[in-house]
Amino acid sequence: MMFRIEEINQDKKAIADTAIQAGTPICAFTGPVIDYRQTLKLGSKESFAFQVAANLYILLDEPARYFNHCCEPNCGVTPQQELVALKDIAKNEELRWDYSTSMPEHHWKMKCSCNKETCRGIIGDFNRLPKALQKKYTGMGIVQQFILDALAGETTGNSTRCSFNVSR
Repeated sequence: MMFRIEEINQDKKAIADTAIQAGTPICAFTGPVIDYRQTLKLGSKESFAFQVAANLYILLDEPARYFNHCCEPNCGVTPQQELVALKDIAKNEELRWDYSTSMPEHHWKMKCSCNKETCRGIIGDFNRLPKALQKKYTGMGIVQQFILDALAGETTGNSTRCSFNVSR
């Protein structure tokens, strides 16, 4: 593996064990498929659910669940659920991705503590990101396909394709 999991004050995070070149695949996001209702029963582990469709999630296996969020990420998750390096990453640098690139559910959000200059303060849905950032992430290929399909539905007026409302 190119990374290790470290635990500091009961928080786990992924750290690069070696320098990682931009574009390098780092980790597949795998786990059992669950639906929206099942995510609500996860409590504090709800953040381990990675959304892959309007009502479907992957309950992430280890180590994928320990890649933390950052508003200035050095990694991104492709539509094939693979974490890749977005830029060259130095040895001992934390590996982080922007959670908003997989979220359109209008339910879950959390306080951001990435402490970056461009920190948004709250991690929330992709469609609430600034348009320029949406465009940047889309161009990088790190936005989940069901989100892109929904956004295309919004621009064409197809309301059945852009609905992210999930049954509770």
